[in-house]
This record gives sequence, C-alpha cells and structure tokens, in this order.
Amino acid sequence: MENKPKLIIATSNQGKLIEFALLLPEFAVISQDAFGVVPEEEVGKTFIENSLHKARVASQATGLASLGDDSGLIVPALNNMPGLHSARYAKDDASDEENRQRLKQELQNINLQEAKAYFVCVLAMIKDASDPFPLIATGTLAGTVKLIKQGSGGFGYDPMFYPEGSPLSLAQITPEEKSTLSHRGLATKTLRQKIHTFVSL
Repeated sequence: MENKPKLIIATSNQGKLIEFALLLPEFAVISQDAFGVVPEEEVGKTFIENSLHKARVASQATGLASLGDDSGLIVPALNNMPGLHSARYAKDDASDEENRQRLKQELQNINLQEAKAYFVCVLAMIKDASDPFPLIATGTLAGTVKLIKQGSGGFGYDPMFYPEGSPLSLAQITPEEKSTLSHRGLATKTLRQKIHTFVSL
C-alpha cells in the first residue's frame, strides 16, 4: 500500500473529513479528533484568521502537517449572516438542522422565500506549527438559499442551497459532482496547485 504523507484536518466535522478524503487523495487525511485535539474558540474576525488558527492549534498538538478550513454561508439580505457563525448560527454546538431552522426563520422574518447567497471556504495548510509560509487558498460558490429543503446528501446548509443554474440542491448531487463545483472543492483545487509548486510531497 502506498505510504501517503499524513495530513491532520483541523476539524471535528465528519462531513468535511469525508470531503477532504475525496479531494486530497495524495494524503492520508486524519481528523484532529484521532489525536484528542480540542478545538479552540474561533475569535478571528475573518475566515483567513480562523483557518490559520485552527491549523496551528492542530499542528502544535500533533507535530504533523495540518490543514485548517474555515467556511460559511453568506446571505447579503441577512446582513451577510450566518457568515463566520455558520456552524453555530442557532446556538453554540447547534446541530445542522437547528442552524437550518434558524436560517429559515430569519428569511421568513423579512418575508423571503429565497435569497441570493454564496458559500466561501478558506484553507490554510502548514508543514508545522511554526511554518512562516502557510499555503492559503480560497473558493466561493454562488447560488440561492430557499426555504424548501431537498436531498439527503452533504451536510450543513446543503439541502437549502441551490448553485447558480442548478435545479438541484447541494444535498441532491453526488459527492463527486459536489467536489468539482463546491467552494471547498474549488479552494482545494487551488491549494493542490500550490502544494505541487511549493512543497515537496
């Protein structure tokens, strides 16, 4: 079996871990949970700050290369919320369904059945905790959020998010299709280009 380099994914989100295993086949991706890394509170003011902080915490605890991912859903009609608070929109430790219900309620509060929105993903990869040159990559996916939820795939807000030009929600397409068009897929594509340019695997 090929000996792939290990890469800690600085997340406890199993949905993200599954996606990264598909998106980064050249690595043996491992959740920070496997090392008992306890996520720290996200205090950054930007996705980049949070992504890099996550990566450094995971790398410091494990001594391995690490990838931080900070991503979220931005709805301009809701003053760019949920934004940085996407994972805890309803409350701390909110479930995906609780966050979706909060989003639905906020749209109904302003009498909208749907609204323009976009997903953003910022990745930060470091070789070790003191790496002075983190690789940063971003990706965005424009679309529409709707009150109606469709599909059982994906996670988070996927059942409510319909990419531009698609009649299907992100939760209705295959993981392979999602990996080619999603914010995380696009960010990872850019990251892989940087890895092969700057890093010897």
